[in-house]
Amino acid sequence: MKLSRKQVSIFPTQHGFLFLAILIAMLLGAINYNNNAGFILVFLLGGMALISIFHSFKNLVGIEIQYLSPLPVFAGQTAIFPVHVNAPATGGRSITFSLVPQNPLFVTIYKEKILQIDILAKERGILHPKALTLKSVYPFGLFTFCTRLPVEANCLVYPRPIPGAYRTAQSGKLPDGKEETLRQGIDDFQGLKQYQPGHSINRISWKALSRGRGLFIKNFTAEDSPCVMLDFDVMPGRNMEFKLSRLCDMILTAEGQQMEYGLRLPGFVKNPTQGKSHQHHCLKALAVFNLQERPDPQNGPGLKRGAP
Repeated sequence: MKLSRKQVSIFPTQHGFLFLAILIAMLLGAINYNNNAGFILVFLLGGMALISIFHSFKNLVGIEIQYLSPLPVFAGQTAIFPVHVNAPATGGRSITFSLVPQNPLFVTIYKEKILQIDILAKERGILHPKALTLKSVYPFGLFTFCTRLPVEANCLVYPRPIPGAYRTAQSGKLPDGKEETLRQGIDDFQGLKQYQPGHSINRISWKALSRGRGLFIKNFTAEDSPCVMLDFDVMPGRNMEFKLSRLCDMILTAEGQQMEYGLRLPGFVKNPTQGKSHQHHCLKALAVFNLQERPDPQNGPGLKRGAP
């Protein structure tokens, strides 16, 4: 997305209004007293202000914006929107970027730069800021040059995890470190097997990789390796957001303990397995579950009501 001159608006700053008022007063005084030195000073300062407008336009026009994919976050955390900014044929441009007015980011760009623009993710769902605001008061701070560009990126916001008792569709309370253990005994090494996308990188056999045998993972078995199904209907209480937050915490716990787990929501079932890809799909299902289509001044339009 390339910024053109037609997209930029101009408005005097507070100092700009004061400067114009003083300039008009000086002009009236020069006219009243027929003072040539006063005329020269007024025209000199006015000419500098007009030239600064040209340089201000040049500071913004021609910038190219490219949105990169933000990483998912949990509700209550700060979402980071990476933006690639290209400013060709210039020694440097001083610009303020912001997704929300309360959190501006002032940077000086030389040729190109990747910016990390943050915004608070208040609730789960799809975070879609309405616009990216670019402002510049270069070079004298007399005029504000501003433009608003549509944001072509979304950030997935998982529910906020809430710790608590571990409940599943099979056995009620399961491993939380108090009632039962996740595994009994010590894991036994059974050999190597071919790496597949989604396997934990902690189980990769680096020795086999260094010997040029390829990418393998270490295969272990244990006396007790529970396979659990996390069910929305099993969770106690009637508050949907609380139940989703509890499920979010249980998914993180199960993945951290390398358990095989599945997820069951109304209209959605994910078979038990493990891995970061599986965790992402389960958390994404929680993030977009049962969202109603509603306007939001910060997050943009929601999703239609229904299962993910």
